[in-house]
Amino acid sequence: MGRFNKKVIDYDMVEEQLNRDIFLVSEKIVNSFNKKTLLVLDTSVVVKWFFKDDENNTAKAEIILNQYLDDIIKIVIPELSAFELANVLKDRVKKHQEDQLDIVDRLYKMGIIFYIDKEILKSAIKLAIDINESVYDCIFLATAEHFGGRFITDDSTLFTNYNNYKKKKIEISMLEDYKCKSISNNQSSNNQSSND
Repeated sequence: MGRFNKKVIDYDMVEEQLNRDIFLVSEKIVNSFNKKTLLVLDTSVVVKWFFKDDENNTAKAEIILNQYLDDIIKIVIPELSAFELANVLKDRVKKHQEDQLDIVDRLYKMGIIFYIDKEILKSAIKLAIDINESVYDCIFLATAEHFGGRFITDDSTLFTNYNNYKKKKIEISMLEDYKCKSISNNQSSNNQSSND
């Protein structure tokens, strides 16, 4: 976990600093990620960074974290993920409250949390109706669609429902199948179109 505590934010790029250790990602910053692969992660992936026991695919989650820390990929998670992670913390770390607070601090210091806007929320509601999933889960999908990122989940039902969706706009992958790509799908598609 030593690398995890490394400062991973270019503080000049931080749009909003709420206090000395809470950093939020703005849409402007997400759009400046250039050719880096942008991943939107489900909480089912993020939780594996903090809890390795009783979790599957922790090695793949660790690869994603290390690629982020090495600036190979960019990650965005909707603010809802922090609340979902807090629920997991409540259930798993009942005796060690200081550990809970440390995990929350580390997540916010990473600078990957994006505050969703009403357009993403409206898209999530439409998706939830179309694929028969919760609005909560669809906020992650709608965030990925908004930014043209790849969505990584360890929730097989969510994966199947979105993967079978005829109006699918983004690539979705199960965590166990994750492979890093150097250029995001949208940029690859744009390059192919210009070469045709």
